[in-house]
Amino acid sequence: MRESPRDDDPSLLARLRRGDARAFEEMVIAHQHRVYGVALRMLGRRAEAEEIAQEAFLRAHRSLAEFRGDARLSTWLYAITSRLCLNRLASADRARVTYGDDALARVPADDPAPTAELERRQRERALHDAIAGLDHDRRMVVVLCDLEGLAYEDAAAALGVPLGTVRSRLHRARMELREKLEKIL
Repeated sequence: MRESPRDDDPSLLARLRRGDARAFEEMVIAHQHRVYGVALRMLGRRAEAEEIAQEAFLRAHRSLAEFRGDARLSTWLYAITSRLCLNRLASADRARVTYGDDALARVPADDPAPTAELERRQRERALHDAIAGLDHDRRMVVVLCDLEGLAYEDAAAALGVPLGTVRSRLHRARMELREKLEKIL
């Protein structure tokens, strides 16, 4: 993943802090897909991911004055998003659903798919399920580093943990995924 060239643009941050609505719109347009993607991978449900993405941008807007600029704007947005996701996952009232709102998309079509495509989908589903089965801390590191392509340093900044913690969580998560997938595949 490559960050947007506007991500480190000091003029964008200055415009955001002045309350420039167009600057905020530019930030949302530049980052909405990645913020939503992190939320979707963490929560597994489209509706929840949309809520979290909206809340992340609202919180970013409200706390722009507190953003020191020590990290990239995208890293700060990932930090907000990851905290919101972890809070949602930890909430007691979150209903446990086996199939999310994309269940219909997984129903096989009437026409049988070629064997290779079916196998690819099964491997993809197995990987998705294995990632979803990781504990929240490990899942978040896998999502940020392996799926979103963040550097370890950026993931550490986004999660507010030391670099060594990111490395160890990622190593343990990869080992756990390998073990799970070897059993299935």
